[in-house]
Amino acid sequence: MAKTTEKPASTYTREQICTSERFRADRDILTALLVSGQTYTLAEIEKKLRDFKQTKIKEQINGGER
Repeated sequence: MAKTTEKPASTYTREQICTSERFRADRDILTALLVSGQTYTLAEIEKKLRDFKQTKIKEQINGGER
């Protein structure tokens, strides 16, 4: 019986992610969301983007909610 070994997911730095073609359209969002010096898997990056894009925006005008 052959042993199956799972390869750990590849991780990427904020700088690698923000300069990649894959995330070009979301570069500004990722620059704000990701921490420099920390590494992320593709699944983590996609989840952060999805969560950010699905967040309801609260608008405040002159200190009061609208």
